[in-house]
Amino acid sequence: MIGLAVLVVDRDPIGRSAVVSRLRRLGMHAIGADAPADALVLLDGIAAEVVVVRSHERDPALFTLRARTLLVQVGEHAATEDVIEALLHALGQTPAHPAN
Repeated sequence: MIGLAVLVVDRDPIGRSAVVSRLRRLGMHAIGADAPADALVLLDGIAAEVVVVRSHERDPALFTLRARTLLVQVGEHAATEDVIEALLHALGQTPAHPAN
């Protein structure tokens, strides 16, 4: 998981930044994009293993993204930790939860 390249798509710049920062703290290479079409352009220049999309939209670009790489889509209001958990689940990893 360390060194994994993840492209984060989120129209909310604050939410996108939070997810990118969290992924980087986990040791991943993360970059953000505003929209699925932007992510497609970025995929021409970077080798992202996973694209995480926080949106309820059914953007046609999502079909192309899904064909090119692993796509993880979560709701547009998903909390940062929920996004991370969905990504880890898609990668077959168990999210680490702090002991209570």
